[in-house]
Amino acid sequence: MVVRPGRPGRSRAQQQVPAVEEFGPALAQVLALVAEGHTDAEVAEKLVVSLRTVHAHLRSIYRKLDLHTRSAATRYAIEHGLAA
Repeated sequence: MVVRPGRPGRSRAQQQVPAVEEFGPALAQVLALVAEGHTDAEVAEKLVVSLRTVHAHLRSIYRKLDLHTRSAATRYAIEHGLAA
């Protein structure tokens, strides 16, 4: 787990953020492809899964990382070496 300071308005002073290794390969692949700029449809095609599966994986990523935008997920992926 990676510990990062809590955000204003949060009840906890710090929050636990899962390390990339804790995601599993499917979520890590989706995050990497999104960070490289691929659309959800392109990610689905590359991973040979449905668009609905990609959306479910993205929801899971956002929830686990406590993120709310695609750009925040991209930043996380770049900072953790998943994308250039």
